Amino acid sequence: MCFSMDHGRLALVAKNLTYKLQSVEKGKLILRRKQVVNSLLMGINVKGKIEKVNGKELSYTEFAKRYMDKNDPVVVTGLMDLLHWRACVDWVTPLGQPNFHFFSSHFGASEVQVADCDMREFTDQKREEMSVSDFVEHCLRVEGSAVQCNNENHTSNDHSVPYLKDWHFVKEYPEYAAYITPMLFCDDWLNLYLDNFRMHTDSTTCQQNKEICSSDYRFVYMGVKGSWTPLHADVFRNMKNCVYNIFDEVSDSKFPGFKKEDTISINHNWFNAYNLSWVWNLLLRDYEEAKEYIEDIKDVCDDFEGLCQRNLAANTEDT
Repeated sequence: MCFSMDHGRLALVAKNLTYKLQSVEKGKLILRRKQVVNSLLMGINVKGKIEKVNGKELSYTEFAKRYMDKNDPVVVTGLMDLLHWRACVDWVTPLGQPNFHFFSSHFGASEVQVADCDMREFTDQKREEMSVSDFVEHCLRVEGSAVQCNNENHTSNDHSVPYLKDWHFVKEYPEYAAYITPMLFCDDWLNLYLDNFRMHTDSTTCQQNKEICSSDYRFVYMGVKGSWTPLHADVFRNMKNCVYNIFDEVSDSKFPGFKKEDTISINHNWFNAYNLSWVWNLLLRDYEEAKEYIEDIKDVCDDFEGLCQRNLAANTEDT
């Protein structure tokens, strides 16, 4: 099957979006949008100051009025419950460092996406799927190599820097209760809906059972010193609350210079009435783009609308 495009449209795609056509089971095509990251943006001079407030002294009404309604970023402190967050106990060593060994011994069989921070693929970092235990083993090799290099006063590129991304930990282990969502972030329409469905990724099976291909938008990220993620925007343009170090409060010296040390990050994405219009506008725009770029197969496609919807759904899986 051939896809044709004039030079004008090709230039537009190259400038704004990179699409990857991927063959899948039964010859279906998924149009997956890759988020564009311009490496020059890493040098942007960000002006202004992000406010930091004590969450224990902030009511929901005040939080909504000052930050959600204006879409302003904020660092909220004092919300980690050290007595009831298992993550603050199990995921931390006696020395106050991330306990990677705990994940290897308790969740080692889980399959996760791991990015190679030293290797690009399209507009993102190259990823591969591996078990959590293999990821931890990789991290230990990297750290061991770094210690050796420091002792010998030279650098080495023998080991790439791994970064575990987009692990649906909460959905995969719902009984574990790693954390309790703070009251300020509980008005969560996105995950409230998705939690009604079991976790699976086989879209064909989902259609047969008249269900949705469901996971959630709550993630755990893990990385050793030097790991990073490219500048990007979340696919839903949703709001996000992040706990970047579950073993420490955010300090002025550590924010926003993340992953200068081994780090475990809890990310909870959500939307509600304050940003639902942005989510809808984004999905509508993405739908129109998905339809436009496969318009030339409309006459030969048995279910063109269904293909557009599948392509749109595939696009929302990228974070």
